[in-house]
Amino acid sequence: MSLREKKKIETKNRIFEVSRKLFKEKGFENTTIDEITKEAGIAKGTFFNYFPTKESLVFYFAEQKADLIYDLTENETIDHLHTKEKIKKFLVALAESYEKDKDLTRSLFFEYGRYIKNPRNAPDKNRNPHSRLIKTILDLLEEGIEKREVKVSIDARIAAEVLNAVYFHTLVVWLKSDSELSFSRDISAKIDLLFGGIGDEYNVGYRG
Repeated sequence: MSLREKKKIETKNRIFEVSRKLFKEKGFENTTIDEITKEAGIAKGTFFNYFPTKESLVFYFAEQKADLIYDLTENETIDHLHTKEKIKKFLVALAESYEKDKDLTRSLFFEYGRYIKNPRNAPDKNRNPHSRLIKTILDLLEEGIEKREVKVSIDARIAAEVLNAVYFHTLVVWLKSDSELSFSRDISAKIDLLFGGIGDEYNVGYRG
């Protein structure tokens, strides 16, 4: 990577970190681009070189979470794990990353939902964090079917969509709750329950 490329990445990350700080302090709606650029020490034109709108910062936040998934699933240290444990490990890790800052996650998550409803803002399918999550789960399930760790009779696509739906439903419930509910523990328990239905009958002796 060239020095110029490194500097561009550093600038983009600085803009985002300053934005995160201001969103947390003032909320997304009450934070202006002028405030972000002033705090980051950059010109407004520089901001727009990296983020065409304030809303695009929200998508970048979602992208970073998606990148976390890929970092985990491509980690060689999980290759030996049972399919159920692979899926649980990266979904729980993703949940824990959200738990580190619930208020910010809540603000940006619901803003992201409004943002992508506009067709002009819809991200490319290959970069859409939602699509990437389903694709990752699907790949792991198909691998699990080959290993007989997942029932060969199930439709892997439907199973991936169910796991994805359960994950995001749990996320929304957690974000809307003011209780001490643990998102990561909740999703972990639900994955255990779901695998009671899709885990392979040939591996009934497995106890993850």
